[in-house]
Amino acid sequence: MNADDLVSMILILGVLPVTILIIVFFIQKAKMKERRQLIEKGLDIFAMQKKDNPFNNPLLWGLLSLGGGFGLLFGFLLIQNKVYTDDAIMGILALIFGGIALIVFHFINKKKEK
Repeated sequence: MNADDLVSMILILGVLPVTILIIVFFIQKAKMKERRQLIEKGLDIFAMQKKDNPFNNPLLWGLLSLGGGFGLLFGFLLIQNKVYTDDAIMGILALIFGGIALIVFHFINKKKEK
């Protein structure tokens, strides 16, 4: 294992999840601050929430994560088998497979509405 592989593994397995956790933490902190302000004003917080927000669907995030993971795995396998030598193929395939997962979610959601 050379130094480039070690740096790549640290970035993928260490920095990326920590960054995502920090982003989620600050989003939740902002939501709690907004709810606190609504309660202080005496407004109903449940009336202010949107019931049909598609971004709250766990299926969306599950499919998106699965698609991105398959894209990264497929890109990794292409690099290991010397089909592609550029590491950018992993990111490109993660975006492509993630987009396919979003399209699949759209059709699932559309079928569920009928």
